[in-house]
Amino acid sequence: MRRTISKPVLLVIFAGLAALSTAATSAAQDPGALVAPKDEALVVFVRPGKLGKAVNFYVYDASKKLLTLFKGNERAAIAVEPGKRTFYVVSENAALVRAELGAGRTYVVHTQPKMGFGKARVLVRAVVRSSPDFAESAEWLSDTKVAEPDFAKGEKWTSKNQASLNKRIADAEAEWASLDANVKAAHTMSVEDGRTQEEASKIK
Repeated sequence: MRRTISKPVLLVIFAGLAALSTAATSAAQDPGALVAPKDEALVVFVRPGKLGKAVNFYVYDASKKLLTLFKGNERAAIAVEPGKRTFYVVSENAALVRAELGAGRTYVVHTQPKMGFGKARVLVRAVVRSSPDFAESAEWLSDTKVAEPDFAKGEKWTSKNQASLNKRIADAEAEWASLDANVKAAHTMSVEDGRTQEEASKIK
C-alpha cells in the first residue's frame, strides 16, 4: 500500500528546510566581516560620509543577483568564490568594478554618491595596493558602521525596477568599454590588491 505524506506535514518540512537555508545564508554572509575565509574572497563595499545617507546602494553580480545593499556611512562585506568577478553598484545609475580575487584575501571597493535633484548617482573606486587609497581604506572601514541589509526591501526594489536596472547595467558596460586600457587597468583589482588574513585582522 502506497503511503502519502499529508499536506500539513509537508508544510512543516518545507518550513524547516527554509529556516535551515536562511540560517546557512546568514552565517555565510556577515556584512561586518573584515577577514576573509581561507577558501573564499571577501569584498567589502564601503561608503564613508553621510551625504545622501538615506539612499540605498544595491550591489549585483554579473548574473544580476542582488548581493547586498547599504546606505551612507556604512560598509557591507560579501564572501565569494575566488576568480574573475564583476560587481555593479546601482542607484540612479550603475558603476562597475572588475576584479580577480584570491582566496583568503579581503578587497575594498570605495563608493560615494554624487547628489543631484533628490537623486544620488554612484561613483566607485577599486582600492588597489599601489594607490594611497589602500592605506586610507583601513580608516574607512574602522569609521563606518556595519550595514544591516534589508534583503526583502532590496528584492522588491530589484523586481520593481528590473527594466531600468538592466539599462543602467548596460550603460555601465558601454561606458567601461569606451575607457582606455590603462584606465581600466587602474580600476581593476588583482589578486595581490587584497589584504591577507593577517593584514585584515589588524583593522579595528
